[in-house]
Amino acid sequence: MDQRLKSGDILHFKQLLNENPSLLLKLTPHENTPLHIATLFGHKNIVAEIYNRQHSLLAQPNLDGDTPLHVAARAGRISIVSFLVNEMFSLPYGDIKNKGNRGIEILRMRNKWGNTVLHEVVRNHSIRMAEFLIKVDPGLACFENNMGESPLYLTARDGMLEIVNLLLMATRSSAYGGSDG
Repeated sequence: MDQRLKSGDILHFKQLLNENPSLLLKLTPHENTPLHIATLFGHKNIVAEIYNRQHSLLAQPNLDGDTPLHVAARAGRISIVSFLVNEMFSLPYGDIKNKGNRGIEILRMRNKWGNTVLHEVVRNHSIRMAEFLIKVDPGLACFENNMGESPLYLTARDGMLEIVNLLLMATRSSAYGGSDG
């Protein structure tokens, strides 16, 4: 990937894309897209530019099955998670019913460990991000990963009572399984 993506220099990045738009489709050896890289480095302006040019990259997993949302959540990039989720569900891009369904599908995508974006957020102990995601999709509380760990289990195990309460209030059917039973 070009250093302009890592540096966050939006003017040079736009120039680069104007010269060679196919760069958005390039992958790293770990199959990260430019959107994965920009979310990791926290460059919201570059994330916005990439997303506006190539929406489909949001649902593209890398070799670990991580979408750019998984990467942003794990890195604690709340402004980027918020931006991407809000864009996913925005009205101007056509039929809201289909857009909403696709947005829910992307939010609920699991990586190779079975973790959703919410699993990554609670591992990061991010109350604000957990609250935001639960508001957008309370159903995220219902998923267990490959180890049988739910977001509720992870938060209770780590003593994050505020997030435990959020999850319990989110849905009556929150998954509560965990690796210790």
